[in-house]
Amino acid sequence: MKLNAFATTGAAALVSLGMAAGQAGAQDLPQVTMQALAGSVGGVPMMIMENEGLDEKYGFDGVFEYLPHEGAFQNFLMGKSQISMDNDVLGVSIARDEGFEVSAFYPVGNLYLGIVVPGGSDAQTPEDLIGKKVGHFGSDSGTTTFLRLIVQEIYGFDVLEEYEFSQVGPAALVNLLEAGEVDAIFDFESFVSEAITRTDGRYLLQAHQAYSEHTGGFAPWITNMVAQDDWLKENPELAYAVRDAYDEAIRMLEDSDYEILRKPYIRENLGITSDAVLDTMIENGRATPYFTSDWSAEKIGQAEEFLGKLAEDGTLIQNVPDGVMITLEDYLGPRS
Repeated sequence: MKLNAFATTGAAALVSLGMAAGQAGAQDLPQVTMQALAGSVGGVPMMIMENEGLDEKYGFDGVFEYLPHEGAFQNFLMGKSQISMDNDVLGVSIARDEGFEVSAFYPVGNLYLGIVVPGGSDAQTPEDLIGKKVGHFGSDSGTTTFLRLIVQEIYGFDVLEEYEFSQVGPAALVNLLEAGEVDAIFDFESFVSEAITRTDGRYLLQAHQAYSEHTGGFAPWITNMVAQDDWLKENPELAYAVRDAYDEAIRMLEDSDYEILRKPYIRENLGITSDAVLDTMIENGRATPYFTSDWSAEKIGQAEEFLGKLAEDGTLIQNVPDGVMITLEDYLGPRS
């Protein structure tokens, strides 16, 4: 018993020393504050970085913040975080047009969003919702803006003119659909999976699948890594390190066949308490991968054309400013 007690005490001491050494090591690393939206699957790579130690592995001490949808981008523009992981290139375009020198420097999320209808709905295409009640969280959101353009291109009508919209937050949309107060919702993951599970529902239109089939392979990203231009210039090695950590995070996700989403730190951060919701989210990710690292010149050019279509519409942007999307290699030069 004494030997066991000694071993336990010794092990505890070693763990304590290891933790102290780890904390000391982290304190010696440069700090990078990163943000994502609370409840959004777009924050999953950050969660993996944080809990699997990828920040320290790649030479930085990450501070990871999960913020409510309202005011999240403003938090980043005010300089309260160095990297936003949950903003789209439309928002970057608007910010640059308003004088904020920020750029998207890598992709994060494919279009993990769409139009969801409850079980029992007779709707087979977005046209079947014309004149019906539809929930969304703002006509100026990337989700509604992208879905509006996609529906307009594929089906030839404007949802803002043909649907009767109700506006609440992304999480509250699930409650509206479940209560039968709307016939469909525009939302993103993980709220899509929750809505599908709670209403025995389905995607009426999965944005990435629908648009990539329509274009022959291209669909824009719904989220990107975005940073202040000055921060990138002052911290080139950190920018590359964050990109490397993200790449490993999505490799871990894909290598696990999305089973890593079952880890408690991801469930808790996403607010998922139901195994059924988690099962749906894993199935949806397998069917349409949530993340990408495709930042090729071809893809960037196609995304610029997509933004050009939004500028032609003129509702949120009237032009596409220079510098919305950059590559680290072109902007900062190769790694030293």
